[in-house]
Amino acid sequence: MKRFLLIVSLFIYLSAQAANSQGRTVNVLNFNKEHYNGANKNWSVAFDQNGYTYFGNSIGLIEFDGVSWHLNPSPNGFAIRSIAIDKNNRVYTGGYRELGYWERNDKGNLEYTSLTHMVEDFFPRNEEFWHIFIIDEKIYFQSFTKIYIYNQGRFKVVNSNGFITQANKVGNQLLIAKKFHGIYAITNNELNPFIESDFFADKSINFLGEIGKDSLLFGTENHGMFFYNPEKQSFKPWANDQDSWFIRNNINNGTITHGKNVITGTILGGLKVFNKNGEIKHHITVKSGLQSNTVHSLSCDSLGNIWVVSDKGIDFVSFAGTPESYTHFQNDELGAVYSVALYKDMVYAGTNQGLFRRKWDADNETFSLITGTQQQVWDCEVIDDKIFVGHNSGTFLVDDHKTQKISDHAGGYSITTIPGHPEFLLQCTYNNLIVFSKEGGQWKPRNTIKGFNDLIRFVEFDHRNHLWASHRYQGVYRIRLNETLDSAEQVTYFGKNSKIWRNDASLRTFKIENRIVFTNEEKLYTYDDLNNEIVPYQFLNEHLGEYSTSFRISEGPDHHYWFLNDNGIALFRILGTDIEKIKEFPMSLFKNDIIPKEENIVPIKSNQAILCLENGYALLDARASTSGSRIIQKKPHLREVSIESQSGDKEALSPYTSNLSIPYAKNNLVLRYSFPLFSCEDIKYQFKVEGLSDEWSIPDESPKLTINRLPAGNYTILARTINNWDNTSLTHQLQIEVNPPWYQSPLAIVSYALVFMGLFFMGRQITVKRVKLKEKHIQEEKERELIQLRNEKLKNELSFKSHQLANSAMGIIKKNEFLISLKDKLKKQKQQLGTRFPDKYYNELIKKIDTNISGDDDWRLFEHNFNQAHETFLQNLKGEYPELTPSDLRLCAFLRINLTSKEIAPLLGISVRGVENHRYRVRKKLNLSADTDLTEFILEWQNGSNQ
Repeated sequence: MKRFLLIVSLFIYLSAQAANSQGRTVNVLNFNKEHYNGANKNWSVAFDQNGYTYFGNSIGLIEFDGVSWHLNPSPNGFAIRSIAIDKNNRVYTGGYRELGYWERNDKGNLEYTSLTHMVEDFFPRNEEFWHIFIIDEKIYFQSFTKIYIYNQGRFKVVNSNGFITQANKVGNQLLIAKKFHGIYAITNNELNPFIESDFFADKSINFLGEIGKDSLLFGTENHGMFFYNPEKQSFKPWANDQDSWFIRNNINNGTITHGKNVITGTILGGLKVFNKNGEIKHHITVKSGLQSNTVHSLSCDSLGNIWVVSDKGIDFVSFAGTPESYTHFQNDELGAVYSVALYKDMVYAGTNQGLFRRKWDADNETFSLITGTQQQVWDCEVIDDKIFVGHNSGTFLVDDHKTQKISDHAGGYSITTIPGHPEFLLQCTYNNLIVFSKEGGQWKPRNTIKGFNDLIRFVEFDHRNHLWASHRYQGVYRIRLNETLDSAEQVTYFGKNSKIWRNDASLRTFKIENRIVFTNEEKLYTYDDLNNEIVPYQFLNEHLGEYSTSFRISEGPDHHYWFLNDNGIALFRILGTDIEKIKEFPMSLFKNDIIPKEENIVPIKSNQAILCLENGYALLDARASTSGSRIIQKKPHLREVSIESQSGDKEALSPYTSNLSIPYAKNNLVLRYSFPLFSCEDIKYQFKVEGLSDEWSIPDESPKLTINRLPAGNYTILARTINNWDNTSLTHQLQIEVNPPWYQSPLAIVSYALVFMGLFFMGRQITVKRVKLKEKHIQEEKERELIQLRNEKLKNELSFKSHQLANSAMGIIKKNEFLISLKDKLKKQKQQLGTRFPDKYYNELIKKIDTNISGDDDWRLFEHNFNQAHETFLQNLKGEYPELTPSDLRLCAFLRINLTSKEIAPLLGISVRGVENHRYRVRKKLNLSADTDLTEFILEWQNGSNQ
């Protein structure tokens, strides 16, 4: 559905022909099927308690919330002719053979419930419902022939026995008009006569309403309007001066407002608004902005605005019952307006296309171009009861309907009287300063000012009759004219070397309270006579506030001055040292329609002025109190709420809440608001999301707020509207809680805590284990070092003992070798000496030698040293091989210390051959194979295993 903002533009169709000098205006906004997406034809209109407007359309029910339109298709595809809304905002509708109601679901959308099945049996063939009324708890559906009363879930059908042309609620009862019969009332679900008279015999009543206490007003199809006095039971014509118009245009419907204004809608002539006395206030037709002169239905909202539905669309008519502060008279045919003058009940507009005029208080009159004034008009001034028009081609004089060109000097800008010389005027042009004189009652150009020529836009005379002339681009000149006003005696230039100079600013000259004032868009300046220089005007700068930056100042009656700057327009009253700001108009009101560098405001009364615009002009009235203040009493409504995931999964939520909780997985939020203030104010929206930002957003026409990837947390979303007066509405608040993601949920946090604790304890255990393992490794390392030291010690001891054992063995070997050699010598001597060597001595010596060779003492000493070096080798070997004899163990001991057979022989006292034989016997006892070396076996044998 296309979105359309109600306030698309300010006073779109309001033009000069729809206004008068008292400020009473009629503003018309048009909506067609391109806006509301329905059919052209509309049949009815109604309002709910929230300010929403509903329209019965040819294809459905249209709802308008002040911002957006939405079409709800008709339940049976036919037109919805009638609408009524109860206090609970239930919308009852009726059409062709269909009646029922619409209610909003929790998402804010309308859903339809049909009641047709309950009463369809009573329908004639072509039954159609044209009006619906709600009185107390009863719903009255009116067709052309019957009234269907719905109450507490049941229907009561009342036959009219005639043709019903109109019905209306009067007081607390329903009155119906039967064609050619009279007025009847529904009482106790019965149709009873209310007014019976021959008056109705030839009349068709198309409008009826209560205009006074018990007094009725009737609008007929072809006989005009009548007032009925119940006391006298009489009928008299009402607004009978309009009878011919009523008859010609056919009254089709109407309404009576709370202020007792009577509004009539016709078939051919649009609508007219009357006061209660029948005096016409407004006539609104296609020429005034309606889309059609055929009014199907009309109704007034709570602000007194009229909604008109027709075969061409929907029209919104806004009345300004009191003077408006700002009224825009838009007329694109005029072009850009540079100057305006009021003269003899006429308004003259000088534009870029020429000079136009029309009657100031004419509602329907259009502007007409004054022949011969085509091209650019710069200035319009009323002087000497005539209008002087500064034109691109020269200067014109306008008097009543006569237009005379009195000067050919191109580019007539400002024109002013010369102090002390009422018969002379001075005008600045593109090139020269021109003096006009009045001769014989006629104004004529007299001369140009010699000694000075330049492009001057504004001129003013000060209290010493110096002429101050501001160049469009270069600065300001002070000019002293001679007595004959034909030459410049002295010219002083204030430009780039002066205090007032400011780059890219237009220096302009004005007068406030008879004192020259200069503007440079930064502050105000004045002339210091004593020091002959331009200085800041401190008094005005301090008291005017931000309007000290004004670039245009216009003097009005009674010490009133209008100031224009980039931010707005303000009216001040300045008298001596008293400065009062009367009213301020924000520049946003004018929507960039002011002509840049050619801004102009023309005072017409002390509190009124005309502002020149690019597409017409605006009337500013500082007396009016209506300055967009209605907005401050309204609050935006939340219409739609939707959330969306990053993958595009959307979900609609209920807008009927002030608190929302949304999952983190759908943290893209879209909010759409409405603001049902039906007026011609330009409404924009502002948002603030507390928790994300403390600043209001820039005003925007879109009522939609989109927030993507909203972080988890709590937020307050504020929405308000703002108009061109910078007035703001009440603020709508919505609390939003974005739940944390699953990995930030309480359960997840508890899980994280448990996992953390588990990891902590696991880590602690691992750390403790590692510390213990490290300590164990350190201990083992220490033990290894200790063992290594011990082994080294043992090794050293073993080496030492082995060395001792070797020394001991070698000592025994040497001793035994000596004893053997000694024994051999004794044997040789015995052989040589024979008996000479007594046997007694010989045998004794031999015995002693043999005893020392195989002495047990040597073996015990050797065995002791051997056991220290080889611990329990012999014991273990004996345990493994019990067959070994002591002699065998000795041989094994000698082999253990790696002695050869030659070295062993002396130790055993036998020959080497005897040692070999002994070795052979030991091998057998050890069960050694033939290829196993005995010595290697003995050297490698440890604790019963051969390594």
